[in-house]
Amino acid sequence: MACSLPFDLQLIANEMNTETDYLRSIAEEIVLSPSATTEKPNRHLQVEARRLEKTIIHSLNSIGNFTQRDTFHFNTLSILVNICDLLFEQTATIDANVSVILDLLTAVKQMVPSEIRPNLKLPKAFVEMQKTIFKDIWELHRTVMQEQEVATKLIQIAAIPFQRFIEPAQKLYWGDFTWLKGYQSKLEIIDWENADCNSKSEALLSLLIGRNFNDDRFYIYCKKYIQTRTKDVPGKRHKLLEYAQCEKLVLEDTQVGIAPFDLRGNSVSDRLLRWIKEEIDFVETHERERPYMKLQLNMYVNRIAFFFKLLHEQKVFGDTSFKELSQQIASTCASADGEEVLATTIVSKAYPKDQKMLEEMEGLLVKMLDYVRRFMRKG
Repeated sequence: MACSLPFDLQLIANEMNTETDYLRSIAEEIVLSPSATTEKPNRHLQVEARRLEKTIIHSLNSIGNFTQRDTFHFNTLSILVNICDLLFEQTATIDANVSVILDLLTAVKQMVPSEIRPNLKLPKAFVEMQKTIFKDIWELHRTVMQEQEVATKLIQIAAIPFQRFIEPAQKLYWGDFTWLKGYQSKLEIIDWENADCNSKSEALLSLLIGRNFNDDRFYIYCKKYIQTRTKDVPGKRHKLLEYAQCEKLVLEDTQVGIAPFDLRGNSVSDRLLRWIKEEIDFVETHERERPYMKLQLNMYVNRIAFFFKLLHEQKVFGDTSFKELSQQIASTCASADGEEVLATTIVSKAYPKDQKMLEEMEGLLVKMLDYVRRFMRKG
């Protein structure tokens, strides 16, 4: 069962409908009998608008309950927006008659400016007035972004909120206007030179995430950006760390309580965090840790064991025990013949008896010594 308005509010609403009905009838008459000139407003429309302004303000002041006042305020503004659109659509210009209704809307809106619902439809004439303003503002910001060498694709995406007013293709609402004004304010104070980001493009990404710009094109751009960051990261562990870093940046950029660009869509932060989690789960489940490439030595295992034993005896590896060293050799070195290098083999072959092998190692060490002597000053 539908909820009904309180009796006193219902009386005011009925009276206001009657009052605005007369204003609408005047507007319809103007549309049906267009004047040769629109430089001056229709006298009846102007007089009725002035009278109605006083009536509406009196009604708003007489309603003490917030919910009742909010409902009356929204309904009244909605009716006036429709009347304004009716007059504007006649010539698609902001003539004197349209200006009369815009002025009336402004007066009513200013009674409780902080209580305007985001779903209040904007008058088409108001949107028309904003076109040139927002176009000029965006051109200034676009020029700055190009000078800062922000990614071209990201600049195009950053223009979307402005383009929604510059080239309107759908109904626009009060929430759309306030969102764009907030975005504009952030662009005006962004410190490109000292932004806490790795690049100017990242600084703009951070701003857009903070403003909850949940347009699909921006969401896809963010996904591709993260994919580019993680694609060439070697190893499962490092890739997971990179995803965790991206998750941390999104969380840091997210501002609680910011209305989304698209009121019907989910928060861009929520979507990105959910996607990052899915990527992390996939990597943890399906990707294997790729071992690092081993150092390919041009020696057989017995020579590798003896060579490292010589280095160990000279304390090249500090206080590391030879047993521990042998494990590190086994995990990082490969022999010339492809034989697996085992830690136990390194230990067992560290004390060779094969004279031929010892002579070959002596020859290698002599060559190394001769090479060192080339750099020594003579005399």
